[in-house]
Amino acid sequence: MLRHSATLLSSAAARVSRNSLSPLFRNSSRLQSSSSTSTVLFQAARSLHVSAWSPCALPAEAQEQHKDLPTIQIAKDSASVTIRPPKGSKYYRSEQPTTTLNPIWLRDNCPCPLCIHPSTRQKLHASSQVPLDITVSSVQVYPEGLELTWSKGLEDVGDWEEPAKARPGHKSLYSWDMILGSYGGTPSEHRQQTRMNHDPVLWDEKRMQDNVLWLDYEEYMTTQEGLYKGLKQLQEYGLFFLRGVPTEDDQVATVAERIGHLRHTFYGRTWDVKSVPNAKNIAYTNLNLGLHMDLLYMEAPPGLQLLHSLENSVPGGTSIFMDSFRAVELLKQEHREDFEILTKTPTTFHYRNGEHHLHYNRPTIALDEMNDTLTVNYAPPFQGPVELPLEQTQGFYRALKRFAGYIERPDLQFQHTMRPGECMVFANRRVLHARTAFDPSKGNRHLKGCYVDLDMFKDKFRITMQAKVDGESKKGQ
Repeated sequence: MLRHSATLLSSAAARVSRNSLSPLFRNSSRLQSSSSTSTVLFQAARSLHVSAWSPCALPAEAQEQHKDLPTIQIAKDSASVTIRPPKGSKYYRSEQPTTTLNPIWLRDNCPCPLCIHPSTRQKLHASSQVPLDITVSSVQVYPEGLELTWSKGLEDVGDWEEPAKARPGHKSLYSWDMILGSYGGTPSEHRQQTRMNHDPVLWDEKRMQDNVLWLDYEEYMTTQEGLYKGLKQLQEYGLFFLRGVPTEDDQVATVAERIGHLRHTFYGRTWDVKSVPNAKNIAYTNLNLGLHMDLLYMEAPPGLQLLHSLENSVPGGTSIFMDSFRAVELLKQEHREDFEILTKTPTTFHYRNGEHHLHYNRPTIALDEMNDTLTVNYAPPFQGPVELPLEQTQGFYRALKRFAGYIERPDLQFQHTMRPGECMVFANRRVLHARTAFDPSKGNRHLKGCYVDLDMFKDKFRITMQAKVDGESKKGQ
């Protein structure tokens, strides 16, 4: 369940100049006497936050604030700032009634215009410039958020930088949305909110049959709601379909660019999937093409693949899809040792044909705890000889065989024969795809394909989801 992670920088706040804001940050009395000024500053600062926090211990201090506002407690050694939102607050967590943050982290992530450029929204100092012994010299609580005044200025401030950065007394204003919302829970919760993460919905044939998403081309191309539906389905299920796509040669690029820039490869900007003589890729034959992922021999395989059916009058050629994340879950539950082997053992992928020679090693199951991500690397047609010590080889093949056993289970696969005007959009590092053999002597089969990098999808997904959250929030006001 997504929660509101940040309010986007308003155009009014963005227009507030650095020069006009700087004196306000240096003058506590002006801030305390002007609630409207502090409101503008917090609106400007609300969505500018970075990195994770470091939990510390809880002491006690200032409780002079209004009972409906959070209370702030500073450790005696100034090693932590603890915030306790009142019960009933949207930030209150019964399982974690307080949020404790490190002062160095807080100073490093000050969102004021001296520290974050108002228009580029990029940091104007390095983390290494924050003194390790910096402390909080005063605290002020506002309805909009928290103001801290710092005992020391930044270190190593250059002649070309704002001189005030080096002086003590800098004031930082943090919105409650930032320090109690986005960064008020566990590090995993931070990532969930700030990155708009959704837990994937693991599926088999029945679940996909019940939840397959078919979108009308016009709705997808012309409405925010249509785009939102497609992106959300991609994030959760890794696959959706479009119908009514004009059967013109470059329409797949138009569909893809609704999400992000196309990924150019040596196959071209877009590419044709049809049976041709002397094919350079098994996909360009009429043979059965087993479940696989594309371009795993590249350092950064594309995140999304799109295939648009321009013509399909042949017997056979049915597309098959399988959720590799479901196979990973089953392997982990039933054969934990094999799961561990496939997370640690490199598999070789290569493409060596004509003028190209690509080679890359990656584990079959790639876990990235730092980014809360899972990717799968499975492409038998492009697998090269494994480069393993003798004592690891037998175990690797056993583990891979068990993993393939789940992948090939018919009850875990979803099948569909593409018709002209239909387009499939799927996550290349999650959803395995295949195609049954077809007879090119009895008709024509022509699909047009392209790739989009995962970063492009994540960018569009987060912006679209944030707009959705903000729109629903405004309706509820």
